[in-house]
Amino acid sequence: MLLKWVKILLLLTLASLTISFMLLRLKVTSAGFGLAVNFGLMFWFTTRESLLKPTLNATYFDAYPFENKGTFYRRLGVEWYRAILLKSGWEKIRQKQTPLKKGLTAFEAYERATRVAEVGHLVVGSVVLLLIGYVLLAYSLQDARWLILSNLLLNAYPILLQRYTRPRLRRMLVKFRSLETNGI
Repeated sequence: MLLKWVKILLLLTLASLTISFMLLRLKVTSAGFGLAVNFGLMFWFTTRESLLKPTLNATYFDAYPFENKGTFYRRLGVEWYRAILLKSGWEKIRQKQTPLKKGLTAFEAYERATRVAEVGHLVVGSVVLLLIGYVLLAYSLQDARWLILSNLLLNAYPILLQRYTRPRLRRMLVKFRSLETNGI
């Protein structure tokens, strides 16, 4: 237990040092800062989540009625974004971490991974929104454009993609569970 807290303290220290370095060396209005803060915060969240392993069973993750068919998300361009992820090779990297195989256990792990990813993007997106507010107040809308664009592409669309995918995954989980109970 003590080792876990030492790891968390070390991680928080490293994250603080990294953010301090970014604030000192990169202009808050630059594209490099927008990317670095997003990836740095996502790394921080990923390592923190792997240490704490929260259950993430809130009703927030249940699909709302308008989400079941996915029409709303398709209109927002989620399939376009998913195509970019496929062509960029991001999906291959993700598949190595959480492979999608037939079977109840694999689908449950994959569905949980979508919840983890969504929460991560929500947390990081919220922090970046605070930074956007600061840049808007201290500088201008023009200076905040890189943070806005990076937050949209690196956090908002991934959240939409998780929300788009989850109803289909949950339907598959229901099928696998019914097959498992009927087969036993």
